[in-house]
Order: sequence, then structure tokens, then C-alpha cells
Amino acid sequence: MKLNNLFLAAIGLVLFLLSVALVRVFCNYAIKRQRLLDIPNARSSHQEITPRGGGIIFVFLWSIALLLGFILQKFSLKEVLIFLPSALMVSILGCWDDYKGLTAKKRLVVQVLVAILCVTTVGEIPSLHLFGQSITYLGYWGIVLTILGLIWSTNLYNFMDGLDGIAAVEALFVFGMGGLLFWNVGATNIACLVWAIVPLVGGFLVWNWPKARVFMGDGGSYFLGFLVALFTLIGDRWYNIPVAMWVILYGIFWFDATLTLLRRLFRGENLAMAHREHAFHRLQRIGFSHVQMLYGVIALNSVLSGIVVWVLFKPNYLKWGLLLTVLILSIIYGVIEKLKPMERVKSF
Repeated sequence: MKLNNLFLAAIGLVLFLLSVALVRVFCNYAIKRQRLLDIPNARSSHQEITPRGGGIIFVFLWSIALLLGFILQKFSLKEVLIFLPSALMVSILGCWDDYKGLTAKKRLVVQVLVAILCVTTVGEIPSLHLFGQSITYLGYWGIVLTILGLIWSTNLYNFMDGLDGIAAVEALFVFGMGGLLFWNVGATNIACLVWAIVPLVGGFLVWNWPKARVFMGDGGSYFLGFLVALFTLIGDRWYNIPVAMWVILYGIFWFDATLTLLRRLFRGENLAMAHREHAFHRLQRIGFSHVQMLYGVIALNSVLSGIVVWVLFKPNYLKWGLLLTVLILSIIYGVIEKLKPMERVKSF
């Protein structure tokens, strides 16, 4: 057991070091070739030209790790075919958008196709059972809601990637604790696949920590958001891991992104128009630095992770853990709203 743990730790260290080195190579290439550079505009949270698209490094390394796991017979062909094509498709879509730019309609078409592929291979969530028991059978609506959930998670992660380090830090907590959820039910191979993301994103964070020297880009953020939803679906369908556990872990991102979207919808705003009205955007406008907000995200994620651990030991308290999560997030969002109310989105 100790030998296995040491072996896993060694693999994690190798993945981390590879990520650190290759992200640096990517930055040098982007600057030298003057390609994939993010030029600041009125919506930007930075003021300097910065390489964009560095997330492709952890996508590439994770894909290689998955294939090596298959060669070593740690993952089945079925698992490889479920994870690899779909994850690569959404990542390539994001990279293409980073490089050339795509219309919202084209992005949505590809995301719908990938979501349908996942539902076809894994299945849909058949019932609402956030609290460990079936609330209502969804029927065909389960397919619709599962597809929408995959698409929304993919996009909301991209929406929230607007602060140095925030998307990477969120990934460290969500996938770090998400791996524990699989490990807890005996799905050790899937747990290792989830955990592999942690050192890879950690290596990227070395260069993305404020003041960021590289940005993740849509390729990286789409990939992470999609995998959160896919692992949630697989956990529900294969291992009876309650969706609510992932809802708690993913709380910061889905709460801010969803509430902001709904508020804009009710205001009749153009939802396709880019904006800077998320909670962290508004905190920045009143003087909070990237580092200050990032430490706040780390602290809040630590609390949410603590709630998940509590529920793991007390499964019957799942509904209270979920309600506590929503309460905490609501209070924090309300405080930010009082400090800096959300404004109507203006075109740039």
C-alpha cells in the first residue's frame, strides 16, 4: 500500500514538472512567434499582452496519461472511448475559437453533439435524486437536462475564467476532492484519472498565478468545465455518487455564473454580449487585487471541501450540506452585491 502511494506520488510529481516545463515552452513559442496573444480590451482584467491558450498543455498531457493507462491495462477501451474523443473535441473547439474565433452558434452545435455523444455512451440522469433518494422520475426530460448540464458546465467554466489563477485553483479543489469521491466508492482507476488533472493544472498555475504570464484560453477552460460535468454524470450513473456532492464542490463557479446569467436574462439583456458583471469582476472594480480575490476563492473552496468531507462521514446530512453551501454562497453574493451592485451590460 505504501509502495502504491509512493508510486502515485511520483507520477503526480512527474506530471507536475512536465506541465511546468511545457507551459514555459508554450509561452516562449507564443511570444517569439507573436501568435496566440491576448491583447487587453475594455473587458479585460489585465493590462499587458499575454500568451493565451496554455491550457492545451494539460489537455495534451492528460490525454497521454489516459492512453498510457490504457496500454498498462488500467483503463478499459470503453473508458478511453468515453473520455478521450469528447474531451478532445471540446478542447479543440476552444483552441480553434482562441486562434480564429467562432460564432456562438457554431460553438453550440459542436457542444450539443459532444453532449449527445456522452448521453449515448454513459446514459442520462434518470431521476432527480440530489439528496440520495429519487425525488421524481424524469423520463425523456432526463436526457434533455443531462445534455443541458454538460453544455452549461462547459461554458460556465469559460465564463468564470476571467481572473488570474481562478480557473486553475477551482480545478485543484473540484478535481482533488472529486477524485476522493470516486476513491471512496472503490473506483480507484477513475479516481486516479480525476486526480491526474490536479498536478497538471498545478503546473500550469505556476505560470498563471498573479501576475499571470499565460492564460488558459478556451481550450483549457472548456476541457475542465466539460470534465466536471462528465465525471458528475459517470459518478451518478456508474457509482451512485450523488450529484449534490459535485454541486457543493463546484459551488463558486456554478452559483456566480448561473445567478448572473439569470439576472441578465430577466433584465432582457443580450446574453451573447460579453460582460464584466460576475462577482469577482465587481470586486476588482472596487479595488480588490487578483491575489486577494484568489485567496478568498481558496478559503471558500476550503470550506466547501470541508462540507463534502463532513457529508462523506455523515451521508444522511447531504441535504443539509447542500443547503449550507447555498446559504454561504448566497450571503457572500449578497455582500458583494451591496458593495458593488450589478450593472446593466454595455456593449464594448
